[in-house]
Amino acid sequence: MSASDLQAAALTAYQKGDFATAAARFEEAASAFRAEGDRALAAEMMNNLGVAHRAAKNYSAALPALETALAEFRALDDKPRTAQALGNLGSALLETGDLKRAADALNDSLSLLDPQKDKVARSEVLRVLGEVRLKQGKFLDGMADYEAGLRDVEKPSAQQRWLKKLLEKPLKMLGRK
Repeated sequence: MSASDLQAAALTAYQKGDFATAAARFEEAASAFRAEGDRALAAEMMNNLGVAHRAAKNYSAALPALETALAEFRALDDKPRTAQALGNLGSALLETGDLKRAADALNDSLSLLDPQKDKVARSEVLRVLGEVRLKQGKFLDGMADYEAGLRDVEKPSAQQRWLKKLLEKPLKMLGRK
């Protein structure tokens, strides 16, 4: 199979919730793209590999894959993909309870995302950062980050609309909005 075929097979498996197969195909695709000399796509496959492992709750495999992707994106000076890898790393670190590193990764991701062009990505990162802050006991910061993330959701669910309204009042009363 070609690198592109492996990538397509991995994405299909991931969408079906077959994370083990997705991870295996992403790893094969990364090797194939590396062999073709395409460092950026190889790193993207490593990023996806980390996401697949995270979805399977295999954090001991997710973190090294995400860190490998991050290092490669930084070496390539690919800011959008660096921001994405940092966001994925921050999410995985949150799930492992490494809150300090999670906050650092998420803040680094935010620093690379354009508030106007990258609204969807910023929204996701802010909501995860809000969760990190809440787990750190930084309740006001957590609520503020989470609410800021909800503001840029283009088509919020009923639950997201409810949460946004719930958070607006105390933040306004505390002068944070």
